[in-house]
Amino acid sequence: GTGFNGIRNSASNVGLLILEAIVGLIVALSNVLIGLVLCMGLRRFMKNHFYIVLANLIVCTSLKAFVELAFVLPYYIIQSDGTPYYTSVAWKIFSREYERIIFNVSVFADYGRARMVLQIRNGCFAGVLFFSMLIAINRYRAVLKSAETTRIRERILRTALSCLLVWCTTAVIPFLFYLLQCQYTYESQAKLYRNTCVNTMDQIWTILLNCLIYLSYACAVAVFAIYLLVYRSLRRKRRAIDMVQKHSNVSITQMRLLKQSVVVFALYAASIASVLVLSLIPNIQQSMFELAYIENLLNLSIAAAYPICFLSMSGEMK
Repeated sequence: GTGFNGIRNSASNVGLLILEAIVGLIVALSNVLIGLVLCMGLRRFMKNHFYIVLANLIVCTSLKAFVELAFVLPYYIIQSDGTPYYTSVAWKIFSREYERIIFNVSVFADYGRARMVLQIRNGCFAGVLFFSMLIAINRYRAVLKSAETTRIRERILRTALSCLLVWCTTAVIPFLFYLLQCQYTYESQAKLYRNTCVNTMDQIWTILLNCLIYLSYACAVAVFAIYLLVYRSLRRKRRAIDMVQKHSNVSITQMRLLKQSVVVFALYAASIASVLVLSLIPNIQQSMFELAYIENLLNLSIAAAYPICFLSMSGEMK
């Protein structure tokens, strides 16, 4: 899932493998539960455009869980055997077609990391990051407007079109990586998977790849700026309300939504920082396992953070 799926063939790493398996199970269960909640309350939630965006976001976090459970964990479990067969020709564990499918799903969902063979860079956050940005914009619009003046059908249509636009934008990224001929490639010497792009000989493809790589930074900065605006607007709004009445359920709910979104954003920032650390360490092979493990665990945390946060807000969702 991270592009640095290092081998775990020592007994000292069994505990870390078990921990990651438990986190992966939590990710899967939390996404299933929030999916059931949204399906059971479909008619009620469809009236609120926030939960329409949330439902689309859960699709992406579920794909993140799929990548972990269908590719990363099976790879680690098989590699933990430590036999010469698996450590020397580990690419035979999965077919090339399966590796290509998993790569495209991971890019689409968020796990995508565009890295050259000898260069370690942060990749492109796709579905989850884009829908996180849409949620941030949604929160900003909700704070600015005290009440919706448009009809429910118009709100639903507008939100549906926004989600469709995000899906189309997200789908463009795997297509571009396909043109660049990117996929997971196993390096037997380093005993890890890396994301490699073959078609980067032309200058135009190199520029395009760099644009995709640094898109996640631009998105993260934009989300951070939006959350700052939301926080400032909420503070002004709460001060104005406190002058009239002591408590406001609306402003309290909005503040809780903001805090939960900031938690997920902090996980994104930590994930990006871990990749930057990878690119700055001189003897990277010595710390590859630890940093790859931390990065993958952070990505799993992102996949679980949204469902768990919103499941904990069952009262507000009602």
